[in-house]
Amino acid sequence: MASPNIVLLLADQQKATSLGLYGNADVKTPTLEALAQRGVVFENYFTPHPFCLPARCILM
Repeated sequence: MASPNIVLLLADQQKATSLGLYGNADVKTPTLEALAQRGVVFENYFTPHPFCLPARCILM
């Protein structure tokens, strides 16, 4: 069995409330909404650090 392809999208300072896929009707994010429908959306998550770079380093 072949390994699946995984794409992890990370954005700097992107609040969930600023995205249409999380229910904000005022913001149009059709590409992100299409990706969310075909993939996995994390709705309950925690960060190991409040700053971007250290939080990303934990993924290594």
